[in-house]
Formats: sequence, structure tokens, C-alpha cells
Amino acid sequence: METECKRILLLKGLQPLNDDQFSMVKSLLDSDLGLTSKMKEDYTKVKIADMMHKKFRGILCVNKLLMLLKDIEGLEDTVKTIKNEKRKVMKKYKTQGLAPVKKRKQEASSTDESTSTANKASRPLDDTLVSKKRKTKTTGTNKSNKTQPTSEWGQLGQPAVTGALSPASFSQPPQMPPPTPGCSFSTKKMETQTIKTEKFEMMQPMPEWGQLGQPSITGALSPGSFSQPPWMPPSTPGSSFSTKKPRLKSVPTKASREEGLQKCAKEVMVLKATEPFAYDITDEERKMFHATVVTESQFFRVKVFHVGLKDKFIPKRVITLADYIGRNGFLEVYNVSSVSDVSADRKMEVSSRLIQNANATPKIKELRSEEPGTFVSGVYQVHKKMVLDQCITLYEIQDDTGTMDVLVYGRLTKVNCEEGDKLTLICFELSGDPRQLRSVTHSFIKVIKPRKNKKQQLNPDLYMKTPA
Repeated sequence: METECKRILLLKGLQPLNDDQFSMVKSLLDSDLGLTSKMKEDYTKVKIADMMHKKFRGILCVNKLLMLLKDIEGLEDTVKTIKNEKRKVMKKYKTQGLAPVKKRKQEASSTDESTSTANKASRPLDDTLVSKKRKTKTTGTNKSNKTQPTSEWGQLGQPAVTGALSPASFSQPPQMPPPTPGCSFSTKKMETQTIKTEKFEMMQPMPEWGQLGQPSITGALSPGSFSQPPWMPPSTPGSSFSTKKPRLKSVPTKASREEGLQKCAKEVMVLKATEPFAYDITDEERKMFHATVVTESQFFRVKVFHVGLKDKFIPKRVITLADYIGRNGFLEVYNVSSVSDVSADRKMEVSSRLIQNANATPKIKELRSEEPGTFVSGVYQVHKKMVLDQCITLYEIQDDTGTMDVLVYGRLTKVNCEEGDKLTLICFELSGDPRQLRSVTHSFIKVIKPRKNKKQQLNPDLYMKTPA
């Protein structure tokens, strides 16, 4: 099956893709296969097929490719072809798995006929009558095969059950195989053994011994067939055909980075977005907004320089980004055509831990060990405020790990922030010496005022004593 699955993956799946479609597939696989930008440019379809076949064993590689291609426009015929080829392979190996059982049925039938002929010629009249009685009983049993399990004897000499199992299935003892020449057990002894084990078999499913020497249950099992759920065999590598995505081995705690122009489309889910704000008012007012988006394995900070796209950045909506620029840890979007909608029913499964990390505020203690030039976003409480100049304000922020200065320039000094308030800081640069956060051109600030508990004023008249 391994060879058949790889043939479908390469020849029926990757080979028909054009360059743009293949680039999309590599972009969607970058986290699963650990592809860098250089790898995505250099790796061919054969190399990607080898990596997918190694990462997702057996039929899982075909399921993974189907999941990627079904949402790419123009690949409906390719997806249909892959599904048909997959169905053929599954049917082929399912048929081969049943072949040994049919062969054992034929061998048991031929053994029965030859044994009966030998018994007629070698045994006295009494034994002949016993054989006829057994054959009559067997014929009567065959008529009720639709409701009773068929007993088969495998290579290990243990009974196997196929067919539907129900509470009525065990009302009669299962048919025992005819004695073979040289067998030391008599017919009466076998019948006695069958009666003794009948009660035990009525309460338990009858096992079938497979190639690994472990019992398994075949056929449909009704809920009332057993007092306890049937024992199922352990799964073997390559036996599961589930397309469920595996859990992330390590959930990233920092935003992913991309550098340079990115042509390949990236499907993301929007977590949050700020309101548009003016970041440059020297010549003509220029506006932008910040956003945070996630894939199933990464999260990104986004700068959007076309405020008309704000309607697309709605929390929990799945969109596609393309033709954007990666710079300084942000994805920069300039054109309306860089953002497109996907189908309305498209859902993206994102772990709650990844979403939590994307919304988390880095601790001040951690910021002191970061490289200078790192851009920081988070929510911090203002401990002190100092106005150094008309266009310069110094805030001292704090958390449970320490304090740090925040130097704010220009337009951001006009915000109404006092000690005790909280500041939402986005895109603030970490300086080296002294270690502090500084506002830059694209920085954003939002003030969060603490809630004031209004104490209900008590009416003193209520406590005045009335004259006796």
C-alpha cells in the first residue's frame, strides 16, 4: 500500500499542479515539513512528495493532500481523481484481506467432503449413521446462517466469527468442524465439550485470530450483545485513515517572521484588529491599522496600510493574504487585492493555547533579555508619568516581574493617560542602552481607564432615632 499511496500522491496529486498551485501547497505545508523560504523555492514536486510520504505514512499522505487541494480554486477535477484512485486502492487491499478467509472456507468444505467419504468406507454402520446425522444437522444450521455467526478455523486452531452478532446469535452452539483422519477425539467428546462451553460463549464475543496472533471482532455488534464492550485490537502503523490533524508538538510563543515580498497565498484567521489611526500628518494624512492573525500552527502581526480593508479583518473570519511584504516581524499589506475572502462556511481549527500565546503580554523581565530592535506589543499598567517636553512623555510601566520606561514622542503624547491607567502598546521598539521601549512612526497607544466603584451614599435620616 505504501507504493500505491506514493504513486497517487505524486502522479495524481502533485504532478497536475501548475507553478502557482504548487507554491500554495508548499506554503501550506511549511509548518508540517519545516520548509524555509529557500526550500520552498528550490524543492521540486518529487522532493515534496518524498517528504510528505515520510512525514505522513500510508494513506495519511493522500488524506493530507486532499485536505490541502480541496480549497484551492480550479482543482476540483484533480481532487475527484485522487479520491477515485484512493477508493480503488482501499477496495483492492480490503479484498486481499478477505481472500485468506474465503480460501479457508473452501479448504474446510473440501476436507468435510473427503472426510465423509472416507468415514463411509472405513467405519461400521453406526458411525455412518452418526455422520449422516451430523450432515443433516449441518444442513439445518446453514439455513439460519443469516442470523447466526459462522465458525471458521484458522491456522492457530481457534474459532473465528464473521457476520452479524446479536443476542439471538448464541441461542445454539456454533458448528464444530468435522473430525479429520487421525484425530484422537471422538464425536461424543466433542459434543460434550461444545455443551460445556455454550454458556461461556453466549456471554462473550468469539475471537478471530489474525496474522499478529491477537484476537479481533468482525461483523456488526449490537449494543445489547455483550455485558461489557468488546475488546478491540491495538492499531498498527498505517492502519488509521483519519484526517484529523495532529496536535502541535510545540506551540510558538512569539510571532512568526517572514522577510521580503511573499507571492504565495496564506490562509489565516483574524484574531483582533485596532481601529484605523493617522500615523503621518506632515503632508497629507496617512492612516493604517494593526491586526493579529493565526494559522493552525503560527501567529503573525500585520500592518494594514489600506483602511478600506478594515471590514475584512473581523475576528474569527478566515481570509487569504497574498502579495504582502515581510519586514521587522510584521506582514505589511498595502493593496486591496492582497486580501480576499474564502467560503463563508470555512472554519479553521486553532488550538486555544496558540490563541492565548498570540494575545499574551510579554513580561518585563523577559524584555530585558530580548535583542535591541525587537518590536513589542502588550498591555501594561502605568506606575509613573513624567512630561519631559511638549512632544516627549516618559511613562514607567510595571508588572509582577519589574519596571521599564516607555518613551513616547509626537502625536502619541496627546493621549489622556494618568498613573494607575493601563496602556495598550503596539509596535514599540526595544532600545539597547538604556533598556526602554520607544514609540516609532507606526506605534499605537490605547488607554484603559480603571473601573471606579461608586459607593452608595447612605441617607443619614434612616439612622435617626424616633422619639419614644
